Amino acid sequence: MKKIKSMLLGFAVADALGVPVEFKSRESLKKNPVVDMQGFGTYNQPAGTWSDDTSMTLATMESISRLKKIDYADIMQNFSMWLESGKFTPFGKVFDCGMTCRRAIFNFSTKIFGKNKPPLECGLADENSNGNGLLMRILPAVCYSYKIYGENFSAEAMKIIHEI
Repeated sequence: MKKIKSMLLGFAVADALGVPVEFKSRESLKKNPVVDMQGFGTYNQPAGTWSDDTSMTLATMESISRLKKIDYADIMQNFSMWLESGKFTPFGKVFDCGMTCRRAIFNFSTKIFGKNKPPLECGLADENSNGNGLLMRILPAVCYSYKIYGENFSAEAMKIIHEI
């Protein structure tokens, strides 16, 4: 548990270091490297503010911790609460959400025949919908898989990580 908390804290700190300089050029960052928490950059947020990546990681981890299993619908419900009401954010307000994530959450939240679309059918699969944000949010799935399967990740563990 201590290792998981340390990973989540490290994730949030690294994310908060990057938020003010998101979309800055390499040249700009070479001239003014990030060496401490900064505020009021790209998104005009106070120093130490984490992004949607940490919020969605926390939303995923909260579901897994509470249910002691992977439940994709519950995770998507947490994502919906994050996007709609700011849950899992530092200040109760979402200031950024990628278009692919927004569309997947919308796909889940939209009622079809009186029910939500199945979570694993909500994402997009086209070439332009494969940002790196998803890589940052698999940390909870890796932690869960490690706890269940140990160091010898099975095909089932890889399937869970892929689906998250």
